[in-house]
Amino acid sequence: MPSPVIIAGVPVHETLRNQLDDVVTKMLARHRRDLDSFRRMPVEEMREDITNISRDVVSYYISWLREGTLATPDQAGRIGGSAARRAEEGVPLEALLAAYVNGLQGIFATLTADAGPDDLDAVLALGNKIFEFIKATTGAVASGYLEEVRTTVGQEHNTRRALLAALLRDESASATAGIAGIGLASEYLLLNLAIGAHPDEQETGVNPTTVTRRMLRRLLAVFEAATDDQALNALEATGGIVLVPISSDMDWSKWSETIAEAGSAAGVTVSAAGALTTSSGVAAAAVQTGEILDVLRWFERAPGLYRLEDVLIEYQLTRPGEARDRLADLLAPLEAHPDLFETLLHYLGGNVNRRRIANLLHVHPNTVDYRLRRIHELTGIDVTEPPGIHRATSALAARRAGESG
Repeated sequence: MPSPVIIAGVPVHETLRNQLDDVVTKMLARHRRDLDSFRRMPVEEMREDITNISRDVVSYYISWLREGTLATPDQAGRIGGSAARRAEEGVPLEALLAAYVNGLQGIFATLTADAGPDDLDAVLALGNKIFEFIKATTGAVASGYLEEVRTTVGQEHNTRRALLAALLRDESASATAGIAGIGLASEYLLLNLAIGAHPDEQETGVNPTTVTRRMLRRLLAVFEAATDDQALNALEATGGIVLVPISSDMDWSKWSETIAEAGSAAGVTVSAAGALTTSSGVAAAAVQTGEILDVLRWFERAPGLYRLEDVLIEYQLTRPGEARDRLADLLAPLEAHPDLFETLLHYLGGNVNRRRIANLLHVHPNTVDYRLRRIHELTGIDVTEPPGIHRATSALAARRAGESG
């Protein structure tokens, strides 16, 4: 058994035991005074559960001072169980940890109130024991709290995912929505995202899973802030669906800014196809926005938010049928000339400066001019003129659409 800490001639554990009820009462008063989360707790809860766990913790501390014995597994379980109930009630973890420090601060003040100059070593020893006790008890608090959070968040996450999955499968989602405690909205904004690779994934020795999770966490934080955490999502590293309930007039410019902000926060490029839909139309909207994403990729459009209205011509040009096939066939003569095809790709990619293309291809600028003339001769498309550029770009997109499906 450790030597007792004696202040003003009395072992501190005896002082604490004799004043237990008063100490607990003052502790709860300190919580009400100093901590907003405890001020807003129901009186009944403070009188029962909070009072009981506070009494338990002070009793454990008396044992620690007297015998050097920390809380038993059962006692630690009671501390963790109380923390789990606070997590379920929505009390922030920082407020809960602050309550333990706040309470022990009050105990320290009580036990040292009559200390004199000769008690300095004992006061220091008491302070050290308080730090050790805080370390042990807050570990139990954090474990109990976080386990409840993991369970609750995991269940909510899975249920919300199940609701989105039901909507995407064009199934009745009313029952799932009821289980999730989510009312189905009369209108939704469906965002179909294509997410670019994060630069950190190319770093040697970097764990790509860590990069992906951090990227998605930052991306989702923007959507959660923009939707008051009301959005449903099924996002992975390369993209996915975000479904946002809409309760007022749709502001497309706001969502364009949100997409840009999300990409900036996550450090990736984000292309998004958006459509307004009802709950019964989510599945069809997901298909159509997926097709819009294909069009954005085939036409190499810049990242950002697009609606069908933004790519109507391109969308129609890439629909299956004889017209698309004939458009794609315009570039068929280049299949036997990979050097011409490569030059065309660079040219349509925005490098209309022939010297820049020449440097990229490691050829003379005159060679680039010659290849552009040959492309004209073989296909009938003059890519040095705006109409020809548009025709060749459309033909290239039609080829990509045909190759993908």
